[in-house]
Amino acid sequence: MLALLIAYPAGARAQDSASSMAQSAQQAASSLTGSQQSAANSALCSAVSSQVPNAASADPSVLSSPSVISTAATTFAGSTSLPLASATTMLQSYVAAHATDILASCAVSSATGGLTSKIPGASSMPSMP
Repeated sequence: MLALLIAYPAGARAQDSASSMAQSAQQAASSLTGSQQSAANSALCSAVSSQVPNAASADPSVLSSPSVISTAATTFAGSTSLPLASATTMLQSYVAAHATDILASCAVSSATGGLTSKIPGASSMPSMP
């Protein structure tokens, strides 16, 4: 094993390590279950709305801000029973891969969220999938 480490240049090991980390991040983002994606979107939208009044006008980079990630990770960890560190890593990966889609989801949620509360009896109606 030592011979392999000596024969394998340190720069190549570092590149493999960085590549491996990037792949792990992509796998974490793509491995969210449907309920985890829903919880992640909800947590992220809530965190974004506390930072930006109109999610539809938010720049995708707002999702990567430390305050949004921190707030969303706390909510996401609580709703999924994940450790905070894991929730944070998963959200960072998810945001890196899907920021535009997440913001679109936030915009739709905020646009439709207030409508049903203004329609008499709408709260007792089943939602459409």
